[in-house]
Amino acid sequence: MNDVLSMIKSYVIIVFTFIFVIFGGNIYDESSKDVITEADTVRIMSFNIRSGEYEPRFSYVPELIRDYQPDSVGVQECTFNWISTLGTFLPEYSVVGVGRDEGAISINGGEISAILFLHAKYKLIDSGTFWISETPDEVSFGWDAACRRVCTWAILENRETGERYAHVNTHLDHVGNVAREKGAEMVSEFAMTFDIPVVVTGDFNFSKGCDWYNSIIDAGLTDTQDVAAETMNGKTYHGYKGGEEGLPIDFIFINDKIETVYSYKILRDMHGDEYISDHYPIYADMKF
Repeated sequence: MNDVLSMIKSYVIIVFTFIFVIFGGNIYDESSKDVITEADTVRIMSFNIRSGEYEPRFSYVPELIRDYQPDSVGVQECTFNWISTLGTFLPEYSVVGVGRDEGAISINGGEISAILFLHAKYKLIDSGTFWISETPDEVSFGWDAACRRVCTWAILENRETGERYAHVNTHLDHVGNVAREKGAEMVSEFAMTFDIPVVVTGDFNFSKGCDWYNSIIDAGLTDTQDVAAETMNGKTYHGYKGGEEGLPIDFIFINDKIETVYSYKILRDMHGDEYISDHYPIYADMKF
């Protein structure tokens, strides 16, 4: 009898350990997490979650997002596996976006430049996706791009206050110079068409301060890193090698209807001795 009880006890411990590790457990230092304390603070995140190396990281990515609880987050390299995983692990978030290769969420649909938002707090008013190309309304390659590239957007309304903002998210090409130049132009021009607060997130595949970056600033957008009361410096792409020295290629831009940015953070969290992605996620806290 004692042997049976011992076996049952061991089985229960194993099951609960598995559930904890896979669905809820993490080994982040919770004391280091930045909790939003002001009701009118909006947290925007940008996170290239890396399409490859899915298996060892499938629980780490959603854990990090849940730990920091952004109001909305623009993710890049979000494949069908990832969109399914994020939906399962983060039921408090709704997802906007389609795959760049088919214009749908499907196994062969390709990367989704998805936007996740807290659906209990926000109502989706409108959304869409356009291709970074000469034919933005069609599934298409643009100029000298190595891949099809898209920009996804969503207009979100605070269910309590009625306040609205637009979130625009993209991932520009990593090879084509013309594609990056035109992509920066298309995304910034589109963002400037809104008459409400706008946040633009993305992996732009070019460094802060280059001509393509400056064209976005010249169009009327502002880099949150530069105006946040509390800010950080350093690279955002690290290729699973870590480190801080360098320039970011991931950005959170805002329009002139957002006047207050409290903080800008580069999140260098690790899961044990493993990096969460080959990019550091970033977030900015702001007031509309």
